[in-house]
This record gives sequence, structure tokens and C-alpha cells, in this order.
Amino acid sequence: MTLKETLGCLTVPELKDLVGYLQGGASSARKDDLVERIVVAMFGPELKAVWALLDETQQAAVAEAAHHPLGEYSDRRFRARYQRAPAFHVAAAKSYGYSTGKRTALCLFIQYAPDEGRHVVPTDLRPRLQAFVPPPAPPAIESTEAPAENARQIVRLTEREALQEVVIMLRTVEQARVQVSDKTALPGAATQRLLGDKLAGGDHYAGEGKQNEWDQEIGPIKAFAWPMLLQGGGLAVGVAGRLQLSPAGVKALAMPPAQVLRGLWQKWLKTTLFDEFSRVDEIKGQNAKGRVMTAVAPRRAAIEATLQACPIGRWIAVDEFSRFMRATDRVFAVTHDAWKLYLCDRQYGSLGHAGSGGWNILQDRYIFAFLFEYAATLGLVDLAYVHPARARSDHGALWGTDDLSFLSRYDGLNAFRLTPLGAYLLGRESAYQPPAVASSLALSFSPGLYVDVMGGVLAAEEALLLDNWAVPVQPGTWRLDRENSLSAIERGHDIAELKGFLESTGGSPLPEPIESFIALCALNGKALKTLCSALLIECRDAETAAQIAGRPETSSLCLRAGPKTLVVRTNQLARFRERVRSLGFGMVS
Repeated sequence: MTLKETLGCLTVPELKDLVGYLQGGASSARKDDLVERIVVAMFGPELKAVWALLDETQQAAVAEAAHHPLGEYSDRRFRARYQRAPAFHVAAAKSYGYSTGKRTALCLFIQYAPDEGRHVVPTDLRPRLQAFVPPPAPPAIESTEAPAENARQIVRLTEREALQEVVIMLRTVEQARVQVSDKTALPGAATQRLLGDKLAGGDHYAGEGKQNEWDQEIGPIKAFAWPMLLQGGGLAVGVAGRLQLSPAGVKALAMPPAQVLRGLWQKWLKTTLFDEFSRVDEIKGQNAKGRVMTAVAPRRAAIEATLQACPIGRWIAVDEFSRFMRATDRVFAVTHDAWKLYLCDRQYGSLGHAGSGGWNILQDRYIFAFLFEYAATLGLVDLAYVHPARARSDHGALWGTDDLSFLSRYDGLNAFRLTPLGAYLLGRESAYQPPAVASSLALSFSPGLYVDVMGGVLAAEEALLLDNWAVPVQPGTWRLDRENSLSAIERGHDIAELKGFLESTGGSPLPEPIESFIALCALNGKALKTLCSALLIECRDAETAAQIAGRPETSSLCLRAGPKTLVVRTNQLARFRERVRSLGFGMVS
């Protein structure tokens, strides 16, 4: 709309407010004359004089809108960028609100366009303003070398863990040990406990259970995320309540872990398998009838685009990340209808009530879940977090939250740091080199495969590495252990990593016993390979077993495992049953 068209939508008293900012006012009170007086002023030499009436915040608002591609002023975007709002009205006595009181001179520049449903600088006024109003500097995101200090804070480095865990999870699925729901594809409690025990550094809140029946439970995070990521990434599929590797999953076992993680991230951005917001358990009504929740792909795309703008290797507070998203218009909606979402009670606790379903309640909780449970699990970001109980107070005023110590299990997330692996997953780097373990330790070796700390402090990452291959004997002393080492290799770890660490911290070539130990474990750690699960089938007698095992139709599908016992691979079971039936035999469970 042009300036004349937007002014035509105003009333005479509103126009008189605006004319009052012009030199000499107006000679007529007719609406058309008032509009014409303002148009002449704004397109003549008076424009810069009117501009000078604006304060710094108002001038910033005009600059933002005049240089916006659509000439739009967004209150949400402006507040996120400047942490304040420009005055469009002078508050009247005993009256409050956005639309009360006399209009300020800012309304000469930014008008509400009813046809477009937004505040804009009129199309014909924009070139005039762009000629002398400098464009605003691009929004910046604040980052630091270290996260803000907090005595209760946990700093979790995820890069090396993700590289190890993706192999472990694929191997666990290969062994048909991961159970999921046929209907929802979600892992059950037993599966999450199984996977939690296999995580390189444990889950984020390991061992956190309910102390009382009424307590909120945090529950697994990484152990829940991995089965969803593998399914969403097309590497695993649910068959009869268990995950099996897809053809792509089988190929992934032979691929570099970083490349597998990159594929999982790219597929997760588009999958419709799961809505991360459903893990915000306290917000009910997400599965109500009708279109309640928005599509997940646009939400993920907005977060991914913002991550692309984040510096690598520097800590960013999640509140700053959220602010930057709004300041750069990378926004998204979580729900089509906030009235259908509620806390505790569908009527009184509805998030449709004013202030209940704001960005901090819906969008922020989605951002936290996405970063904490999925981006971090894939090693894209390191985390700094605390226990979620009372970590945030922004939900305290909502109806029904009196007994809630947290709104989501992710409320303890304080900050994150984009990792080099994350830069590779995002496509910002074309190649990835796993980091070497840099250490200030000084180690020595003694007979019996003992490793002694002679100097320096053992970092958490180094302790994790030694935990995989050795057992602690006493403070500062470890002993390399064959069972631990073989178990680590079975879980997907590479013993060459241990060798490199010991060589870099020992200050001399490794003793021959340790060299031999490492070489033998490397040789024998993969001596056997699990191909797939199989089923033992008992025949009624040895003659029946011999007949089935010897017939051309079935001999390639089974093996003898005893006089009356046959072994059939699970993935061949349907064909075996069909062939056996053609021979005249039936098979029951």
C-alpha cells in the first residue's frame, strides 16, 4: 500500500495527531486535506525534519522496516534484536496498552496495512527513506570461550561419544536386541535400559528415578533418541516388534562413523516418524482430534538454518540462540491451535489463554528437545546443563504448574557448542578428521600390563577411554584387561585409539608386553561375527529332520543342530515355512 492509501485507513482524530508533528500543522480539518498535507510533507523537504523527531529506538525501527524486503516492521523481531520496543503511542493518563494515547511521529513512517495484516513502511516511502537512512547492521549471536559458571553444571562432550555409539547401536540392532512398538515405533523401558548401559558415557541423567510417586521423572534421553534416529534415518526398520538393519543399515556398518552420522542428521531433518515435542510430557492434547501440531520439517529447518550461522567451537546460551532465531526471522509454529494444548486441565490449563502459549513455552521447549535429545546425540553440539528441577521459572505463572518442578526434561539445558563434527554434519565442512586425544598426562608402564599416572590430571574423556580397555586398581593406576578390551571391540571401539593415547602420553615406545596385548586383542576381537538371529526348530523325530535337511527345496535354508533339531535364520523363516508346507509338513510355535 502507498502512504496515501494507509493514511486513508485512519480516522480524522488520528490524522490530526500526525499532522501535529509537521511544521505549521494543517489549514483544514477535512480528512482528504489532512492526508494530502502529510503526503506533501513526507515527500518533500520536511521529511528529514520529521525524522529528527524520532528517538534512537524509533529510528532503529524505521531503519529495520525500510530496508526489509517487504518493508515490514515486526514487533517480535525488533524486541528480540534490541531487547526493547519503539513507542507508537504516548500513553494516555490512566490508560495502558498498545493502541491507547496519542500517536507518536513514528506512525508517520510505519503504518498498519489492513489488507496485508501487518505494519509496514508504505511502498512509495521506502525509496525516500533508503536514500538517507542507513541499513541496520546484520544481527549477531553472542558466544563465549566457556559456558557461564555454575557449580551444578555438567559439561558433556558429545563428539567422540557419537562416533563410538553409532557403531554400538548398529551392532545392537544387528543382534535383534532392540524392541520397539509396532504401532508407535517407540522403544520400551527395557530397551532403553539396555541401550543406556551401552552408551559411551552413560545417559545424561543416569540413575535419575522417582523418589516419590508424585515426583516427575526425567528418564532416558540418548537411549530414547538412538532407536528413533536409526529408524528415521532409514538404517533400521521394525519387524514384529524388533528393529532389524535395513540394507542401508548393513552398508553403514562398513562406512566411517562420521559419514553415517551425517546421513542420519540429513534424514532426521525430513522424517515424519516422530515429533520431538511429544517428549514434552506435561503439555497434553497433542494427539487431540483435528490438526493440532504443525509439520515438523519446517521447525527443524528453522533450527538447522540458525545452527548454520553459529560459530564453531564457541559456547552459545540457548536463550541467546532462541533470541537470535527471532531476531533473524527464523521462526516457526509448534501448533495450529494452542487452545487444544493444556496443562493438567483441558479448560483452565489451556495454552490458548493470553500469555500461556508463548514462544518461551512452545518454541523454546521444542528447541531444547531438538538440541538436547537429537543434535547432541549425533555429536553435533556439546552441552552444558543442570538438573531440570527449578532450572527455569517461566512456566510458574501458568495454571496447573504448582506441583511441577520442570515443564520438560530438557529445561536444564543452559548452553551448547557446535563441534567440528557438527560442522561436517551441517555441510559446512566437506571432510572430517576425528580428533586425537590431546593430553597433558605423563604415563608409565610396569610389568603385568599396569599403566600408572605419573603427572598431570586425568581428564574425563581420558578416563572414559581407559574405562573401555582397563580396570582401575588404585587411584592413578590401571591394568589393561582382556575382557574389557574384547568387550570394547565388540561394541565398535578401535583399539588403535588406545595405542595412540598410550604412545602420546608414555613418552617412549610401548613395552613389548603391552604391544603384544594390543596386537592380540586387535586380532581376536573380531574373530567371530554375528550375522543374524536364528531360530531352533525341533522336529518330531530324527527321520523328519533328516528328510527336511536333505531335500533340495529346504537344504539351503536350514542346518542340522542335533538329531531332531534344525537351525533356520530368522530372515529365512517365511521361505522355510513355505517350503516345508510344500513337502507336506506343518510348523507350529
